[in-house]
Amino acid sequence: MACPPGGEVSIHSEIPSGCGMGSSTADVVAAIRAVERSCGLRLSRREVSELACRAETASDPLAYGCTPVLFAQRHARVLRRWSGTFPPVILVGCRLPGGPVDTLELAARDYSAGERRECAEMLRDLERGVSERNAALLGRAATRSALLNQARLPKPELPELLRISRETGGAGVQIAHSGTVCAVVLDATRPRAAHRAREARAALDAMGLQRTIDHVWNGA
Repeated sequence: MACPPGGEVSIHSEIPSGCGMGSSTADVVAAIRAVERSCGLRLSRREVSELACRAETASDPLAYGCTPVLFAQRHARVLRRWSGTFPPVILVGCRLPGGPVDTLELAARDYSAGERRECAEMLRDLERGVSERNAALLGRAATRSALLNQARLPKPELPELLRISRETGGAGVQIAHSGTVCAVVLDATRPRAAHRAREARAALDAMGLQRTIDHVWNGA
């Protein structure tokens, strides 16, 4: 099937831009797939990711859906793929103060030897968290990542978020490295998980933080 001579893509999205929820990647991947269908093509997930990266310098692994992958965002390459699924978690989300972040203006920074060692430890936590479906290890990896990012795009509220996670029995805290969204991560299989999530939500509300989502992720 020959490609049409031209066209117009109209995108409607409820994802706010510049807050770290992947709005630009979602838009780009949606546009690529729309053109792909209109031309009768069948692009691989790698090809979609490469086109998205060329369009915006870096890209999330959105083309891979819910598959757990270690993804080189500026090279559109899957470094590692896991056959399992993420453990069931509850994400109690909020948005931290501050304006939108222009990801295209964020310079890539080298990691020190100590930071590289910390990344290796995070990867081990992540691998075990997926293979064992262990939310505690997944949350620990997310927290270590959030702490490491303080040297690049610091979140002054992070210590308070960590306190809320501890006091509500959370597994850790997840933050956007290139935005303002974050979430308290709770193990959905623990007793009274829904109650713990409500406690975390109340504590975040008390901080005056804007709500984003409360999402139960079953790992599928």
